[in-house]
Amino acid sequence: MKTKETSFIFHKEQVQKYIRILGDSNPIYESEESSRKFGLQTIPIPPAMPMTVYQSFEIPWLMKPPVIHRKQQCINHQQMFINETYTGVISLTDVVVRKKYTFSKQTLLLYDTTGNLCFSGISHIVSGELL
Repeated sequence: MKTKETSFIFHKEQVQKYIRILGDSNPIYESEESSRKFGLQTIPIPPAMPMTVYQSFEIPWLMKPPVIHRKQQCINHQQMFINETYTGVISLTDVVVRKKYTFSKQTLLLYDTTGNLCFSGISHIVSGELL
């Protein structure tokens, strides 16, 4: 199963709120000027922040509680930046039902406007049945 393709933009305010929550004081997230001092074109997206776009998707499947996040992997294929449009899709694969539990893998893939893969977020989940 897959979600519909969804587009979104990360904004400076979102990045700064995210890094404040993490307690990250890296100056590359403070301003465009600070980022350029470190050789970047503008403010980059923190490595795991792309996982926050799950809230932008309409997910066509539901997982019955309990939902247990077994493990997660974030792969940054190329640097992502604020104010750029990215498109993504979430897929549900490797669904196996054992007794009353469902084991599955959700994969978030994010692409830039030229179709290059920027980010993969892979989550292995145990839940009740899929609805």
